[in-house]
Amino acid sequence: MKLSLPTAVLAPLLLAATLAAGPARAEEDWRYSLGLHDFAVRDVDSHTHGLNGSVSVDQRSASGRHLYGSFELFLDRDKDHLDSDHIPLWWQLHLGSDGELWRSQQLRLGWTADLQTRMNTVSGIERQITALPALVFGYQGQVLQASVETGAGWFFMELDDDAPKEVGYDRSTLRNSVFAYAVTGRLGLKLGESVSLSGMARGWQDGSQSLLSQYQAAMRIDASALMGGGTLKQPAIVLSADYHRYNLDPYNRPGLPPALRWNDDLLIRLAFETRW
Repeated sequence: MKLSLPTAVLAPLLLAATLAAGPARAEEDWRYSLGLHDFAVRDVDSHTHGLNGSVSVDQRSASGRHLYGSFELFLDRDKDHLDSDHIPLWWQLHLGSDGELWRSQQLRLGWTADLQTRMNTVSGIERQITALPALVFGYQGQVLQASVETGAGWFFMELDDDAPKEVGYDRSTLRNSVFAYAVTGRLGLKLGESVSLSGMARGWQDGSQSLLSQYQAAMRIDASALMGGGTLKQPAIVLSADYHRYNLDPYNRPGLPPALRWNDDLLIRLAFETRW
């Protein structure tokens, strides 16, 4: 991939600028993390290990406006060379907002709008960008939280051309930009005061054709007791998994082998997180 490193610098600046433009006197919760990861491509038995860091913010104004965002940067030790010209630096950016339309005790109806990007993965995803406004119906209890979201928006994904060009593809055929709809399910569970579990499943569809299936799971452990009351604020240990399964039919061409020899990837992370 021909990576422009200034883009990796501009992404967190975009996050900060977007949230700084929010209402004054807002309550802000800034967090950062450092961790290890394994990026697995199971179809070719590939495991790429590395280091990662993130910064995230949750901002809520006195008027009730809610903004949130995160930027995650990954540095890989790329030894499998699935992409012959891969630069082992990639990132994810997420910006969003949500609000309520109706609430009755533990049930609620609301809306959400988010923008997500995923750039330069070792699995050959050059750019993946989604913009999704959605309606949300949810249940929010003290122990269990659950919601279902449905909406329609923009889905864009481009494959890196280094691996496909070796079997006859050119860059012009490796992009898919469509108006699509998505359904998302979320689940959260608190196990006492120190441990919480969360999960998410999302499917993107273009008519009857699946574009992307995404699954996430995370376990968060409060590490305040382990830190012995130090200077770190609300420290936590987070173990997470993020699985993507892609439909490559829009990119494959008759008479040529598949554009990629795999169609999914799995990111497993272990990170230490604390409040700014």
